[in-house]
Amino acid sequence: MNYVLVKLPNWLGDAVMLTPTISLLHTIYPQAKLVLVGNALSTSIFTTNDFIIKIFIDKSKEQRGFFKRLKATKKLAYDINLYLKEQNILQFDYAITTQNNFFSAFLLSKIFTRYSVGYGDKHFLGLRQFLLSNIIKFSSSRSPVCKHQVLSYVNLLLAVLPPDFFKKILESTTIDSIKKHPNYNPNASLVQNVLFTQTPELMLFTQITTKKPFDKKIVAISPGASYGISKMWLPQYFTEIIISFVKKGYSVRIYGAKSELKHNNTIYENAVKMLPLESPIENLSGKTNLQELINSLYECSLYIGNDSGTTHIAKALKIPSVIIFGSMPFAWCSPWSICTIKKQEEYYYIDNTIAVQKHLPCVPCKKKICPLQHHNCMKLITPDEILNLALSLQ
Repeated sequence: MNYVLVKLPNWLGDAVMLTPTISLLHTIYPQAKLVLVGNALSTSIFTTNDFIIKIFIDKSKEQRGFFKRLKATKKLAYDINLYLKEQNILQFDYAITTQNNFFSAFLLSKIFTRYSVGYGDKHFLGLRQFLLSNIIKFSSSRSPVCKHQVLSYVNLLLAVLPPDFFKKILESTTIDSIKKHPNYNPNASLVQNVLFTQTPELMLFTQITTKKPFDKKIVAISPGASYGISKMWLPQYFTEIIISFVKKGYSVRIYGAKSELKHNNTIYENAVKMLPLESPIENLSGKTNLQELINSLYECSLYIGNDSGTTHIAKALKIPSVIIFGSMPFAWCSPWSICTIKKQEEYYYIDNTIAVQKHLPCVPCKKKICPLQHHNCMKLITPDEILNLALSLQ
């Protein structure tokens, strides 16, 4: 295989969780060249190199209306095909979409590719089955076969595996060792489990241009979550924990997107009111691009945040972290690890990360706003609880 196109997810966290699939694809086909297509956010964690030779920014979703977006998608396909022609590339060997919508499948149907790969439709009346040449059943992307979002992306590689893949893996391992692997799933096939057990850690395909400071301790705070307020710990709790860390001699950096600026400013301003002047708190919300965010996070010795894209970046950077989960299923979108997750009551220990999720009858509701209007999944996680967990990582 020589050339592969991958249509990236839209969400930042999902794009980070795709990186093990990209790494595994490179391991399986080290000679292959990759072309990525995604929005400005998801593509920003990748840079071109010997493996990733081209990145296309997809702006079609900015178009309002079905037909305008369809036209923009056609234009994107034209640009990709023009690039192939300019590079004297006849076609892609495979084009893979990680998205489950109509437009991503339509894009793949319009570019020059031998095979187009993606999940099928949720409903039998869907159109993706007519647009993709290699359909993976949509049900196979969900539990119980794939227990994590990372494995759902890795599962797409079933369609591109070389004939001798399984044989080569079994030359260096055994079926018994595969069954003992933390990512082994008895509900999945043996081929799927071989893939799952070969899945690597998260990584960022960007260059870090800073060094960790040795003269100060910096806590990264990420109070937002693009999905909705059901995934967000209470702002007054974040204020309280910022004050506690500053009093213990830490510097604090608050991170967030421009859309979270008002929310994060309130947290910052309330913390500043309760602390001496010139306390070491920086509010970087809306002030960094993704590369600057990665460099700034890398300097931090501790991270505290909700289930968000920034959290997955912190995990990829191996920063000791405390992650606060609310409305979403923990198993599906937890910080990815190839090691065994240790669970103690409401706490999950994942490498150097501790995740917290309250066991309530309504969890996970998967809603953007608490349908019961009490937000207890977040309200019952106290600042003292998070502070003690964070300090245990230092």
